Amino acid sequence: MTKRKHFFQGAIRDLEQREARAFDFGRMTRRVPEAVATPRSVEEAVDLVRCASREGIQLAVRGGGHSQGGQTLTDHGAVLDTTRLDRIQPAGPDLVRAQGGVRWGDLVDSLEGTRRLPAVLVDIGEATVGGTLAAGGVGTTSHRYGAQVEQVEQLEVVTGTGERVRCSPTRNAGLFDAVRSGQGQFGIITEAWIRLRPAGARFRQYELHYHDYERLADDFERTVEADCFDHLRVEIRHRGNLFAFLVGIEYDEEPDDGRLLGALGHDELAFTRDTASVGRAGMFPSWGFSWLHYHPWRDWLLPWETLRSVLAEPLLDLESTPRGPWSWIGLYPGRRGEVEAPLFMRPPQDPLISYSILTVLGEFQYEQATELVEKLEDIDRELVGLGGKSYLSGGVGYSPAQWEQHYGEMLEQGIKWKQEFDPDQVFHRAGMPFAAGPRT
Repeated sequence: MTKRKHFFQGAIRDLEQREARAFDFGRMTRRVPEAVATPRSVEEAVDLVRCASREGIQLAVRGGGHSQGGQTLTDHGAVLDTTRLDRIQPAGPDLVRAQGGVRWGDLVDSLEGTRRLPAVLVDIGEATVGGTLAAGGVGTTSHRYGAQVEQVEQLEVVTGTGERVRCSPTRNAGLFDAVRSGQGQFGIITEAWIRLRPAGARFRQYELHYHDYERLADDFERTVEADCFDHLRVEIRHRGNLFAFLVGIEYDEEPDDGRLLGALGHDELAFTRDTASVGRAGMFPSWGFSWLHYHPWRDWLLPWETLRSVLAEPLLDLESTPRGPWSWIGLYPGRRGEVEAPLFMRPPQDPLISYSILTVLGEFQYEQATELVEKLEDIDRELVGLGGKSYLSGGVGYSPAQWEQHYGEMLEQGIKWKQEFDPDQVFHRAGMPFAAGPRT
C-alpha cells in the first residue's frame, strides 16, 4: 500500500462516499472502490491521472452513473467523479462549451431564453456530457441529427498519460475519434464544444395510441420520410398490446393539430402535452426512476428492415415484467448517412432504429432482475443475428469473438489507440477488449 499512498492522500476514503459510488443506475452490480477522487478543476484531474499512472492505480471515470452494467464502478482502484467539472460558457451563437461533468438537464437550463438547444438530447437529464459522449448519445431528435457524438466541434481530453489535449477532426484527430463512443477507455472528456440548433418557443407532444402494429409501422415510416415532426419516439406498453407513438413539434405560432395528425392512422389521440420547457420536454422526470430499484436495461441499433418484426413480436415477454409504464420497449429512428464517430458501431444500412428494453423492479426483486439480465443476453444474440449492434450503455459480457464481431476492423484500431493514449491502462475496465494487446 506504500506505493499507492500518495494518490490516496488526495482522495476520499470515507466509507460512506465509497458506498455511494458502489452502484450505478442499473443497480445490478456492486463494487466498492478503494477511494473516490473528485477533482474541482482540470488541473486536479491531470494530477490525479498522472499519479494513478505512476503508482499503478486503475481509475473508473464516473459522471452521472447512468450506466447499467458496472462500467463506472471498480473494486480494485479508485473512482474519479467528474461532477464538479461543471462549468458552462457560451462559445458563439450556435456553440456552447460544457465541461464533462455537466448534467444535460443543467446545460438545457443554462440556455433558457437563448432559443438554442443541443441538437440531440438524451432522455435522462442527470446524465453527464462526458458520459454520453463516451457512449454515443441518441434521443428523440436523432432521426434528424443523428448521435450526440456527431454534434461536437472539438473536445478537451485528459489521456491516460496525464496529457491535457485539445482534439477535433483536424487537430489530434486520432484522439477525437477514440474518445467519442470510446467507453472512457482512452481518456477523460473534460470539456466539449457542442453545436446548438434553433429551438421553438414552445413544445407540443401528441401521444397517439395504436393496437395494430402494421398501421403504426406505416405511420412511423411515413413521418420519418416526411420529416414533419421534430421529436419521435415509440413505446410498446401494457403486456405488448398497446403501442404509443409520441410525436412532438417545437413551434412559435399555434400549430394546426388536424393538419399534423390528419394523415395518421392511430386509434386515438390519448394525450396532448404543451409546455414552454422545450429542452426538458423530452426528458424523463428525475422522480420517475428510483436508485433503490433495479434497472435491467439494454439498447441496440437495428437495421430499418427489422422494424415490423420487432413491433409484431416484442422480444421481451411483457407478461413477466411489471405493468407499464414501469417496463417498456422504446424505439427511436436514426438519421440516414454515415456516422462520423468510428467507434459508434451501427448497422451499415440506412436509416436505423434505436431499440431499448427497460425494466424497473423493486428493491426486493433482485432474483427476478437477475433472470431478466439473462433474458436480455438471449435477446442480444437474436438482435445481433438480425444485423443489429449493441449500444454499450449496459454490460454486455461479450467474449473475444463477440467483440471482434461487434467492432470488426475497428477492433485493431481501438487496441492501437489504447496503446497510444493509455499505455499503462489507467482506464482499464474489465470486459472491454482494447487492453488485450495485439492478437496473434
